Amino acid sequence: MYDREEKKLASLRQRLDTETLPLEQADAAILQGMERAKREKRMTRVRKKRTLWTLAAAAVLILAFATSIRVSPAFANAVAVIPGLEKFVELIEQDKGLSGIFKNDYYQAIGASEQQGNHTLTIDGVILDGSGMNVYYTIESSESLEDIQVKNARLKNTKEIPPYSMSLGGPHDGKSPNRYTDHIEFYFEEPMVFDDLAFGFELSATVSGEEVLFSVPFTVPEDIKPSLVFALDEVAEIEGQKIIIEEVIIHPLRAEINISLDPTNSMKILQFEDMRLEDENGNVWGSMLNGFTSTGNLSEGTVSYLLQSNYFEQPGELYLRFNTVQALPVEEAFLVIDTEKGELISGPKDARFSMEKADQKEAIFALSGIEDEAHRYGLTTGIEDAEGKRFYPSSESMSTPDNEIQWTVEFGTTDYTNPLRLELFAYPNRIKGDVKVELKNPRE
Repeated sequence: MYDREEKKLASLRQRLDTETLPLEQADAAILQGMERAKREKRMTRVRKKRTLWTLAAAAVLILAFATSIRVSPAFANAVAVIPGLEKFVELIEQDKGLSGIFKNDYYQAIGASEQQGNHTLTIDGVILDGSGMNVYYTIESSESLEDIQVKNARLKNTKEIPPYSMSLGGPHDGKSPNRYTDHIEFYFEEPMVFDDLAFGFELSATVSGEEVLFSVPFTVPEDIKPSLVFALDEVAEIEGQKIIIEEVIIHPLRAEINISLDPTNSMKILQFEDMRLEDENGNVWGSMLNGFTSTGNLSEGTVSYLLQSNYFEQPGELYLRFNTVQALPVEEAFLVIDTEKGELISGPKDARFSMEKADQKEAIFALSGIEDEAHRYGLTTGIEDAEGKRFYPSSESMSTPDNEIQWTVEFGTTDYTNPLRLELFAYPNRIKGDVKVELKNPRE
């Protein structure tokens, strides 16, 4: 996968040579992206829990670094002097919502710390709103932290926090052996309002094979800003398929687009490829570049799609738009396989798709003839056996040999009855239209 990304970056570098841009900075950004890709090869196996999908694709991070030449020098300098944020300048600039947060001083410095043995964790700062919290932190040690692995994190409050999911960040960046800086994104699966802004942050990690557990109390200095809620219940239609846009909630950290489907649709909607917020001047707030991109399952009800936030912008007009949707006929939107016989019983009626092998523990699928560099999606959202028992893959990994995508799905159990039915998460079969819904008169 990463060899291909390195070729893409090399091509991008050649294109940049024709632009009127600071080339030394471009070269450094591209080389940094390549090195990041090499370091993250070991992280290509993506573990999934239920139907929460994170955009942890290294290709997106690489492109974010490669395009970092467009960072405003004044903005970059302002963010880089904030403790713990030096390494996030590029990613903040690429996310319009995060940029707005820092430009409007909504990031809150904390500075609380705890020492465990030779290691000290400091919470540099947080961003808190009704949808979640970003915690920016630094670990310093008298020992090398180059092999540090963050295992888990937990957020506590006097008020019970509903189920949440988190994005744990990446490996050591190799710059300072005794210093590790990263951030964790907590996403609340229900909107939250906190009466008490005193929190506890717990983080477990391994350093040189030994587990270290930090527990740091801290208080958020200022109250959170209210979210903007646009109640819609509008029905959009693309090629005869009805999509119900229930509401749009704009938080400082992200925008949530809550969508459900008409049960009489003849096609199963899988992904919205270009969902975005757009103002009257064509300015766009698109998909999240890093972190969570959606939560929920369209087959089970409402899904929340997460976009960059325009919270700190005040456009005269604001629209929710999308034009391209991945969809399959309902009867083709599932894979039915027999792992004892190694047989693909049904699936997309597409000669490009195949099952390479299957046994009781795992199955390998392939999609050939792919030239679509943008199709880098997971394959499944869940599994059901012949007796109706539902479970989730213990892991799913993806590789991209030439013009092909391969997925290895590990079941994590052999306690099931064949055949298995795997629900597809994405597939490069598209329907197109022009959906444009105006957002106005929000309530807080």
